[in-house]
Amino acid sequence: MEPAAFDAPPATVLAALLQQLGMRPEQLVARINERRSRRGSSPLSLKAAYPWLRENPSYPQPDNQSDALAVLTAKAGRPITASDVGWDSPRPRHRHRHLDAPGDAPLQGLLHEISQGDIMDRRNLLVLTGAAATAPALALLLGPAAQATTTSGGTRLNEKLVGSIESAVRDLREMDDSTGSASGDLAWGLGIWQSTSRVLAQVRDHGPLADRLQTSYIELSEQVGWMLFDAGRHPQAQRVYHTGMRLAREAGTSLTARHATSNLVASAAYQAAWLGHHNDAVALLDIAARTPELPPVVAAVIADRRVYAAGRRRDPDAILRYRDEALLHLATRDERTPWWATWLTKNSVDAATGRAWLACEQPSRAVPFLSRRVETTSSDYPRDRLLAVLDLADTVHKCGHGDRARELLDQAGELIGTVSSQRMLHRYEALSSATAA
Repeated sequence: MEPAAFDAPPATVLAALLQQLGMRPEQLVARINERRSRRGSSPLSLKAAYPWLRENPSYPQPDNQSDALAVLTAKAGRPITASDVGWDSPRPRHRHRHLDAPGDAPLQGLLHEISQGDIMDRRNLLVLTGAAATAPALALLLGPAAQATTTSGGTRLNEKLVGSIESAVRDLREMDDSTGSASGDLAWGLGIWQSTSRVLAQVRDHGPLADRLQTSYIELSEQVGWMLFDAGRHPQAQRVYHTGMRLAREAGTSLTARHATSNLVASAAYQAAWLGHHNDAVALLDIAARTPELPPVVAAVIADRRVYAAGRRRDPDAILRYRDEALLHLATRDERTPWWATWLTKNSVDAATGRAWLACEQPSRAVPFLSRRVETTSSDYPRDRLLAVLDLADTVHKCGHGDRARELLDQAGELIGTVSSQRMLHRYEALSSATAA
């Protein structure tokens, strides 16, 4: 067996082992990707092993380390352990990661880092608040910078590729609407997000196809961010939202991209309101509303988010004001409605209003809105129906109608097994405990 041809003498034990086994780093990663594929994980970049081979190497993530050792064991025909390749010593200090602060990161570096695979599985990310949370959105107000997402010698776009990405984003939204953020759906969504990041990092086109790709990436960031939020992975959701904003700041020059960005910022504001970060939510919604030439339904989406945020900060006057604003915008909808905004109807605004009155600790004012929501929510959207039933159960319980609350929780119990949403599951368990007391 001839040794692999490396570009430099081996600097690490792993590099020497690969040379002995006749494997290039890309071959090692290709075998790792075969194992990742079998468990539904997205592939690593074929260059992912190079940082493990440097004179001052980084260590692979735990899953990648296990896969690499299994591949090396199979190739060597003998057990290869972490100590054999120097991975049993204390891990080196973590270098700065772009995804820790996407708003400040160089776009090409950020996209490349996302495309590597495992970074969104990190559990040591923290939720950002205050200026750190709102700065990426505030930067949007400066206006788009000159496009810098292209690289010389990169990939040229074609209609089939861009159309496939657009279709995948819509399919992901439909799956999430029907089943919630199931682990398989979320893994698929993160895989699409990472793969599209790789395409964006390599593309060298300008023009309509590039605009469509950038818009799809912003829409995808909003969708994947929402799914992570629904799964209770709040720091990861925030990083995905911020990455969409980072791209929009540099490349979102078309109106469709800017409108998609306003929706993404409004979803980030909803998360902030849910977490009780009221100042952040207000700031983000003010930024979203300042997007130029908003279609009426997009303006209504932002007002709908304002209704909920007002309830969370217990501002009854603002609830009434923004409800009226949302309904006024809905009444003037036109042909410019984006596909991702078609979900908003008067019934949806009713639901947000009822939820806001509930958060505002005025449950009696919430009852008529939430009752209508339960009556009108289609069984085709079990997560929406589950949310409506839980909202109403919470409301009638706070109104002192314990028997009715337990009846509604029985209905919720029938739905909970059809929906994968940590947000809904935690709410159901908390309400079940409260009504049993």
